[in-house]
Formats: sequence, structure tokens, C-alpha cells
Amino acid sequence: MAKHDTDPVLQQLVHAVNESGQVGVPVTVSTGGTVLTGMLIAEEAYFAELVEGSPLMSALQPSSGLLGKEYAKNVTGESDHRLHLRAAGDGVEGLWRISLEAVDGWVLRATPNAGAHDDKGPFARLLKT
Repeated sequence: MAKHDTDPVLQQLVHAVNESGQVGVPVTVSTGGTVLTGMLIAEEAYFAELVEGSPLMSALQPSSGLLGKEYAKNVTGESDHRLHLRAAGDGVEGLWRISLEAVDGWVLRATPNAGAHDDKGPFARLLKT
């Protein structure tokens, strides 16, 4: 399988979501023939939800320290190279951690309440608005 470049727009969106720690962005991604729809969430939220679903997974949280400093450093260093998706529907529901290089295509989805509140989205901090 040929390696391809990471989309810089998607990478910046992932970075912004990770920086915010709270924002969820509705998105659909295609990777290796699989289409996933859900919410793009921050890495921190991904690990928190992983532990919430199964407390035994707490060792995987970089902040736990259970797997050592090297593990925490590696996971944190990769945070802007992986997207974290809370997927729903068609047997693919759950938490997904996907390499940005593996994403073939993606689309932002509109939400029913878009524009109904003052949230300026994940780029507000970057644009200083």
C-alpha cells in the first residue's frame, strides 16, 4: 500500500480540537474503504472516554504514568498525527484512533443547532476571535 501525504487542513483541525480539549466537530472520514461518521474529539477526551467505558484501560492514559514516561512522551508526540473519533452507526460505533496518513477523504457535517450559540469553533483560538 502506497503511503500518502497528510491533509494539512485536517491536521490543523485535529490540532485545534486537541488544543481546545472540549470541542467536538461533526465529521465523516473515509479510511481504507471504511466510512466513519461521528464527532472528532480531543485526544484527552478520547482517553477519558476510553477509561469511562472500561476502567481497566486507565493504564493507556498517558497521564496515568502506569506505562512509563517514554510511553507518555510517544503518545503525546503523536497527538497531532492521529484523529480521535467517537463514531456512531452501522456497526462501527465506538472510539476510533486513526492515523491522519490513513485518511483518504473527509467532510465536515452540519449540526442541527449550528449557529444557535456563541461557540466560534475550534479555530477561534487560532484566529484570536
